[in-house]
Amino acid sequence: MFVAYAYLLPTVSATKIITIRFVLVSISFLIVFALVKKSRPKIPREKFGRLILLAAIGIPGSQLPAIHSQNYLSPSLASVLVTTSPAWAAVLSGWILREKLRKVQIAGFAIAFFGAAIVITFGSGSGALSVDNPWGAALCLIAPFTWAVFNVLYKREFGDLDPFSTIGICLIIGSFVMIPFYRSAASSLGDFSGSQWGWMIYTAIGGTVLAYYLWYWALQRLEANKTMSYNYAVPISALLWSWLVMGIFPSIISILGGVILIGGVYLTQTRRSVKRKDKSLEIK
Repeated sequence: MFVAYAYLLPTVSATKIITIRFVLVSISFLIVFALVKKSRPKIPREKFGRLILLAAIGIPGSQLPAIHSQNYLSPSLASVLVTTSPAWAAVLSGWILREKLRKVQIAGFAIAFFGAAIVITFGSGSGALSVDNPWGAALCLIAPFTWAVFNVLYKREFGDLDPFSTIGICLIIGSFVMIPFYRSAASSLGDFSGSQWGWMIYTAIGGTVLAYYLWYWALQRLEANKTMSYNYAVPISALLWSWLVMGIFPSIISILGGVILIGGVYLTQTRRSVKRKDKSLEIK
């Protein structure tokens, strides 16, 4: 999606992109709910108010900064910063869910943000889609933080509900939050070229509805930590698409910062495994 946003931003603002995308996503989920009976959400009435509040804050809050920051960062570098979400989630889980953090996880968090600092400092540049503005680039870090808050609170409050249908409801709620921007977004619909409409539809269908379905399909069949590891393919994919489609390739020092960041995030996801061997405990 990062390459898609790079193609859309010269024509419309980040707010309009999110508004149009959320409307398309909402229509898509409503069609799925109408056609596939077992996908329809079953949310207890007493939890619905909390779900609305969480979705209203978390969904736009995690999307707007990510897209707006691409005015200052290439798609590949923006995707690297968004990959910090698991690191934020590990720290927030220790605070909100009272999950104990190990020293290696704390060190990983620090390493990840050292890498993020390198990407922000040396990754912003100049050109049609970027300006020399590290503070603008740093906006991208708000997105993974907000998304991590959303996921940690979602796990605590709604972890017993079907994830795909519940996330669908959250995205529909997010589209209602953007109602004040509907008129300005509608006035920009005619500004899109045919290829830009293709990218916009891709962000809604391929990058959201299908992506969430595959994600939760994988979660049902793989361990959570193994599924989470596929997040590390996002920056690599964005780098390849940026290079192949747009001819954009980040500097060596930015790539180094991205590698450091991903390494730090990996450390935040490590877990202590305990195996029983010959009636004794073996800790790895």
